Amino acid sequence: MAHYAVGSLIRDARERQKYSQEELCYGICTSSTLSRIENGVQAPGKKILEGLMQRLGIVDRIYNSYLSREEMERYEIEERLTRCLARREYARAAKYVDILEDRLKEGPKREYSVRLEEQYLCFARALICKSRGESAERILERLLSAIHMTIPDFDGVHIRARLLTFHEITILNNIGCTYHAMGKVWDALRLLFELMEYIEGHAACDGELSVKYLMILQNLSSWMGQERHYKEALELCQKGIDYCVEYGKMHTFPMLLCNKACALAELGQYDVAKETFHQSIAIFQAMSQHERAGQVRKYAENHYGIKA
Repeated sequence: MAHYAVGSLIRDARERQKYSQEELCYGICTSSTLSRIENGVQAPGKKILEGLMQRLGIVDRIYNSYLSREEMERYEIEERLTRCLARREYARAAKYVDILEDRLKEGPKREYSVRLEEQYLCFARALICKSRGESAERILERLLSAIHMTIPDFDGVHIRARLLTFHEITILNNIGCTYHAMGKVWDALRLLFELMEYIEGHAACDGELSVKYLMILQNLSSWMGQERHYKEALELCQKGIDYCVEYGKMHTFPMLLCNKACALAELGQYDVAKETFHQSIAIFQAMSQHERAGQVRKYAENHYGIKA
């Protein structure tokens, strides 16, 4: 009965948003598998259910109720891996990647569920290798390999009309950052502007999706400033700042303020820039990020002669 309930939820949400089965399940599972899930005939695995829910904008963690024991164990290890990556604890992250790869080899071979898990591991490996100094070109190869597991027709820049999971958005954002590191600035900007527009059309106020949205705005505002498009950079900063205030998302707030201050200084608005630098520094200090606060203070003085 539970299978029927979640299948009905997926089908109703899909039909309400006018997506075909092929659009929703592309790269996650086959249309026939989705049909069986929607009709309550087949129980979805955790990864498949998670991906379908995210593409539909259904972000409640109800899919954790459908985990098998093996999936629960892998899920808990993956959560630890995710925390390690967020904290940049790459040595520990590498150990969790090894553990998960071994678990996948031992477990039942469900092609699509395994593919989604392998995609995340491929992405994690890319970040770990980046921390070890691997070249940007090789990191890009790893990231493209990861995204092609579920979006095989991705051309490197355009996401087209695809629906995206959170992991896919994260991988695409990192591809954009890698382009920028390689000097492929306009490829980086095109990809991240497409991601920004995608998220704005797909429930950007959700907790996990909102973090990715703000990171994209932070990257775009910084890059546009570097390209001397200061008014556009200022607009992107303000969009992010307003979003942070409205939804109480503070993680990127001080950096967006710093980017805004830089754009204001470049536009000759030094008094407002000084005040905004002060705000950025104060918030970094309030968040106990004293090193970042010092970096902003030093940058303001060295680049603009502003003592913040």
